[in-house]
Amino acid sequence: MEPDPQPSEPVVPASGGAGPPDQDHDGGGLLGSGAVAFLTLGVAAAVSLVAGAGIGYLVDEWVGTSPLFTLLGLALGLVIATLMTIDRVRKYL
Repeated sequence: MEPDPQPSEPVVPASGGAGPPDQDHDGGGLLGSGAVAFLTLGVAAAVSLVAGAGIGYLVDEWVGTSPLFTLLGLALGLVIATLMTIDRVRKYL
């Protein structure tokens, strides 16, 4: 009998196994060096503002108040967007 040429467990490369070892996974290239994080920052800020205002609007409709919770939700969305921006920018300073 000949020994099995296949190892019984998968061999994980020293680079962590996220792909072929010759690929660069440090974020280099056209959209590297954190560019994707900054490109998605505007979308994340917009989503937090719209979500805050939307939830506030729904609460206003439910409770029967006019712009109170919409403005509070918008303010909360602005605070969240600001904190997300600070968090993402701080990583690159």
